[in-house]
Amino acid sequence: MSLLILSFAALSLHLVPTNAAQGERPAAARFERAACPVEVAAGERIDCGVLLVPENRNKAESRTIRLPVMLFRSRAASPAIDPVLFLTGGPGNSGVAGRRSGHGIPFLDERDYIVMEQRGTGFASPALECPAINTIKTEIAAGRLRGDAANAELVKAARACREKLTASGADLDGYTSEASADDIEDLRRALGYAKWNLYGLSYGTRLALTVLRRHPSGVRSVVLDSVLPPEVNFDEVASSNLLRALNAVFDGCASDRECGTAHPSLRRGFADLVAAADRQPLRLPIDPADARGSHAEVRGAQLVDAIYNALHKPQVIPQIPRIVSAAAAGSCAELLALVKENLGPSSVSWGMRYSVWCAEEMPFESAERIAAQLSPGLGLGGIDETTASPEVCRAWKVAPAQAVENEPVKSDIPTLILAGEFDPDTPPDWGRQLLESMPNARYVEFRGRSHGAGFTACGVEVVSAFLREPGSPLPVECTLKIRGADFGSSARGAKR
Repeated sequence: MSLLILSFAALSLHLVPTNAAQGERPAAARFERAACPVEVAAGERIDCGVLLVPENRNKAESRTIRLPVMLFRSRAASPAIDPVLFLTGGPGNSGVAGRRSGHGIPFLDERDYIVMEQRGTGFASPALECPAINTIKTEIAAGRLRGDAANAELVKAARACREKLTASGADLDGYTSEASADDIEDLRRALGYAKWNLYGLSYGTRLALTVLRRHPSGVRSVVLDSVLPPEVNFDEVASSNLLRALNAVFDGCASDRECGTAHPSLRRGFADLVAAADRQPLRLPIDPADARGSHAEVRGAQLVDAIYNALHKPQVIPQIPRIVSAAAAGSCAELLALVKENLGPSSVSWGMRYSVWCAEEMPFESAERIAAQLSPGLGLGGIDETTASPEVCRAWKVAPAQAVENEPVKSDIPTLILAGEFDPDTPPDWGRQLLESMPNARYVEFRGRSHGAGFTACGVEVVSAFLREPGSPLPVECTLKIRGADFGSSARGAKR
């Protein structure tokens, strides 16, 4: 039987997950109809429920946790039998937050689209929230807390949050990519799909790769956008990845006649700007109406962080040369506007992020190499782009993952890999390297794009064609027509 579609009224069942076939303890899981976790648009075909699974799949008496699920039904008269399951980034980001409507989901023209809240994130129960860490991250972003003092506060907050969560009954060892991959397999079986397609973004690509490793039989195809492979040691190269993207901008400007003429010393100007801000920090009012005088202390790290966030916006990337040159010449209005945009509160479920990261990344990383990424000698103002420090992970106290979690995934399942030229988080090389262990993978890089490169009209065209026939030629003509970043506009005074 190719596919069994169960009605929501019937979706209350007990499952024996596939890890039992691997010699592990069978665990109960079930799916139940439930109200949508967020308010959805009236008149749309959106079904919702919760997947109930063990918190720690390796313990016989583990409590049950609840993971909200949203199923956006296809607009097609005869939808394809294999839906898309979207896996969001993070770890620790919500997958269902803001999912009010299916109107902006192009894949609904042909098939259903499913989102499940990953264990430990915002709408899951429990959610591993650490509000004090979110507050500290806001202080760091505003330049009011930095360096060793910032790390000490994060360690203190992590220790306190761990104590609070464990006192409430949370088993922090249960929140891993492996467990989330098993949740995904349980959901597929509960909904009755013989196979489905996975679409992972950022950390979601790592989760999708973990599904391929553990449960390949249920996967028809995979789309990996902005790849985070398990074998890379992210914290050892976090700032280097940002520097790579910055150099791509500097080199792109230098090779453009107009931009290179208008901004002949861009790289030096950027370095001087960061150094000057460290010598004499700027004070940027956050809310002029705030009688307390709330402000950000804009040092080199805050200026670099503003440019880092600009590198995620393809429409702003071509203007970075002008913004940097103007600030180096004393006209900081545009750069400070970018700084201000970057001062919002953190929405990450940090308990979930630390559980995954401290189990799966930190045990395989070098503390010395991590420390080197914080060095002002990189010319980035000592910015901290790492996810967690060794000290934070020692305070979080989760069991280290097995070595396989730091090894390449080998799979012959059809895979589409997408990358953006200026991605400061997951460089294109990380996507290309998957081709060595995935013989049926294909790689597409988008000029001028950044993190989440596939979220364009051209990206949708390529992905949709791949989902229809994963083995057929891809319509990459649209990628060849993309000019890329027009750095000449930075010389012509174009505004954001």
